[in-house]
Amino acid sequence: MSIDHETPDDAFVERVARRLRAEERFDDDFEDTLVAAIRADRRIEAPVARRRVFSRGWWSAPSLQLSPLSTLAVAASLIAVVAVGASRARQHVPPPNAPTVASVVHDTVTYVRFVFVGSAKTVSLVGDFNAWAPTPLARTGHDGAWSASVPLQAGRHEYAFIVDGKTWTLDRFAPSSADEFDAASSVITIGD
Repeated sequence: MSIDHETPDDAFVERVARRLRAEERFDDDFEDTLVAAIRADRRIEAPVARRRVFSRGWWSAPSLQLSPLSTLAVAASLIAVVAVGASRARQHVPPPNAPTVASVVHDTVTYVRFVFVGSAKTVSLVGDFNAWAPTPLARTGHDGAWSASVPLQAGRHEYAFIVDGKTWTLDRFAPSSADEFDAASSVITIGD
């Protein structure tokens, strides 16, 4: 698809492009004139003597000079920090007249050592604390003991051992429980 008519913007762009493509000519003393103009614009200031801290007027003496753009960037950064802090503070303030309920978070973790005693080639631990994914137990000695230490939160947990990858076995030293499908599990309660 081609456009046969030219818009005013196209004409403007063409005029600007023609000026930019045109060859520029400088006279012989252009470089000297440019250097003189640059030197005339440059102000040479004497270094400011630093004032001693806690001397008279030290707090009002300029110690940092920023360009206008740098000053604007610093001001915008400070505003952003204050805005983020204020929004986070608003998130944690309860609404007025709302009942305040103190909640206690128990984040104590107790390591429980699960032990299986019996003849087996492999033993794994499954439970609600590991999403019923097998956790292998390590052989501890030659007398048929297997064990693993597992971190548990406070509360009631159900578990069982899987012996040789196929036999669901309860812990004979722990109480047991059955679910609605009559599947039995051992129970351990941590804390109260």
